[in-house]
Amino acid sequence: MKIASVFLILLFFTINIYCYSLEFIREDISFTIQDSFFCVDGIYYICSVTDKPVNNILYYPFPTDSLYGVVDSVLIYNLTDSIPAEIIRRKENGVSFKVSLEPFRVGKYKIFYRQKLYGNKAEYILTTTKYWGKPLQVANFQLEIPENIKIDSLSYKPDSCYVYKGKRRYIWHRADFMPEKNFIILFDKKNY
Repeated sequence: MKIASVFLILLFFTINIYCYSLEFIREDISFTIQDSFFCVDGIYYICSVTDKPVNNILYYPFPTDSLYGVVDSVLIYNLTDSIPAEIIRRKENGVSFKVSLEPFRVGKYKIFYRQKLYGNKAEYILTTTKYWGKPLQVANFQLEIPENIKIDSLSYKPDSCYVYKGKRRYIWHRADFMPEKNFIILFDKKNY
């Protein structure tokens, strides 16, 4: 019984160290729908909040649905150190990669992926932000689509929309953002 109690205390302590050594503070994401593909191209800002170097593995989820194909392209790049990030494991529903940060440093990671669309829906997972325990300080999103695609529904109301060189762009800016739902785009595929 004592061994089990000590194990649980150590496990709790380890989980707390892991969770509180990093904070996810910002994301700047560009979405595109083109040629039956949904592309996500983002820069993610992760902050070390400890006085020791941090080497953690983070999980980045992909949406899974009968309307989505597999993610066929993934790029993860550590912009802070100008090196590719080490991908530890890649599965149909996500990818794990290594994050290394010096004490009290903000790291910038570029993540790009492309997913085949079989229907009139695209999705970006936002609700995992709650697992970090804090809202994003800043979140910026941009969706670019060809003018001939009609948007039927967006899960978040855009702040602005404009047309430029045959493309329609929707813009979102959020501060102190704790998402309660994923970013979901429903569009008219007839003209697609």
